[in-house]
Amino acid sequence: MDQKPLVGTASDYSQKRNWLSQPETADKAVDLVYLYPSSCEDPLADTICSVDNAIMRITAKRNFAQQASAFEPVANLFAPYWRQVNGTKLSKMTFEEIDEAEWAEPRTDVYAALDYYFENLNQGRPYFLAGHSQGSRLSYMVLSEYMKEHPEHYSKMIAAYCIGDSLTRTYLEKNPHVKAAERADDLGVVVSWNTEGPANKGKDSLVVSPEAMSINPLNWCVDETPADSQLNLGSFVPHLLTPGMDELPIKADAVIDLERGTVMVMNPAFEKYTITGLTGMQNLEKVFGPASYHGCDYSFFYLNIRENARLRAEAWFKK
Repeated sequence: MDQKPLVGTASDYSQKRNWLSQPETADKAVDLVYLYPSSCEDPLADTICSVDNAIMRITAKRNFAQQASAFEPVANLFAPYWRQVNGTKLSKMTFEEIDEAEWAEPRTDVYAALDYYFENLNQGRPYFLAGHSQGSRLSYMVLSEYMKEHPEHYSKMIAAYCIGDSLTRTYLEKNPHVKAAERADDLGVVVSWNTEGPANKGKDSLVVSPEAMSINPLNWCVDETPADSQLNLGSFVPHLLTPGMDELPIKADAVIDLERGTVMVMNPAFEKYTITGLTGMQNLEKVFGPASYHGCDYSFFYLNIRENARLRAEAWFKK
């Protein structure tokens, strides 16, 4: 590969213990490869969390159950464990420090996991790539570098759901082989959004970059056409310590703020579900802003994500 040198020795993905999910029988026509968000919440761990860190593995399983499960009726679910930046260190790191750390051992592991998946597990099936937050940041590396070097793999990607981290115009300009989703059924594209409330306008957020772009997960438009909550098939809120989720009696609306490049939930009844409201950790306001729904990027639109994956898979086979 014509790429930056990989850092360190990759985790061994021939060992099943290094897979969060690897189905015994792949009985569906398409796969999903899922990269979990920041799951190392161990203040005693190093900045780069080890692949066998017990806290990371427990939290990764919870995130898998609350996010990747959206695709379960549609795809065979594959998910590697991978070394990542320790979530307890993020608030004390600059963006540049985080970026440098993610391009080190996390990138090495994710690329090695993909090598093993394509060589031994995929069996030629089309697939989705999906991530959240730090997992989406690694997915952008995969798309810009790994897939550019492996067009034979890229050609089988139905779509990449890079949710909870910004897809930017600058990124697309630097990577013209990567395309942003523009409707509900386009293929080989990046599906991306960050979810916020109006109070986050003008506030700094670790996951909202300049020139950010989003697609509306309810009406699948990329303009400011508002989507009423009636288009939402079901909104959920994830449990903090267990894999479950609670379905809400109300459903999230969605409208894109083109200036900020995020999806806004306008109903003030959802304000209790901001990331600070969910966790009670007020220091997260400095990281994500006062009205970030970062913890609910998937769950607010969980069933719509499932239906969209089904639609894109059907479009793939009609292609």
